[in-house]
Amino acid sequence: MVLRTRPLGESDLLVVLLTPEQGKLETAARGARNSKRRFPGGLPAGLRGLAGVSRGRGSLARLDRFEASADHTPVGRDLDRFAYVAYLCELTDELVLAKHADPPVFAALCTALTAVIDGPPRPGELRRYELALLYALGLLPALACCCVCGEPALPGLGGVAFAAERGGVLCLAHERGALRMPAEVLAMAEVLAAGGDPGPLDAAPVELRRALRDLTQTALRAHLRRPLHSLAFFAALPRGDAGGSA
Repeated sequence: MVLRTRPLGESDLLVVLLTPEQGKLETAARGARNSKRRFPGGLPAGLRGLAGVSRGRGSLARLDRFEASADHTPVGRDLDRFAYVAYLCELTDELVLAKHADPPVFAALCTALTAVIDGPPRPGELRRYELALLYALGLLPALACCCVCGEPALPGLGGVAFAAERGGVLCLAHERGALRMPAEVLAMAEVLAAGGDPGPLDAAPVELRRALRDLTQTALRAHLRRPLHSLAFFAALPRGDAGGSA
């Protein structure tokens, strides 16, 4: 999976890949900006396929070839798809740091990209991937039991106490000053973090969808080193943002 590229000299590219066997790799693709034989169609973010990687000089591996295994052309024809793919890849690139195999992350990203490229882009796919990624990386906030004492976090007036900066939901004994999150939102987050179907989210009230978006974005911001450029692109789209207009 191509996550990101940038120019490396006059004709080469630095290509950041996510692989199921070796995790995230930084590679040098010699002549990639000109070669149509080894890199037909280029190396856009979100492209999935078979990569030929060999040992290079210094810290960079060498990307010798890349054969696409899925049609990427819909991304270039639709700004919404382009925004979704850019966000998914940038988020992954920022949060996945270790160079070791992480099949659940790779599988979750494949599922998300397939959904938004082959079908209509839906905000629920972003929420499912965000939560699944946080879970796989051990960064998911507590959603059911108090992050302080481990007791069940029972709903009170207005929902369940939630503070991302403290670790997630809070029981009545530890909720001091925390905002409240609708119990339905936390239940949806649990389902999606486990890879559940985001389809029912399409019919949920807009306030619940926005609350879920806010929950995931708050949890993600705690672990991001910088604002994501792709979120600004979302904001520039008609009716668009990271949570979608739907």
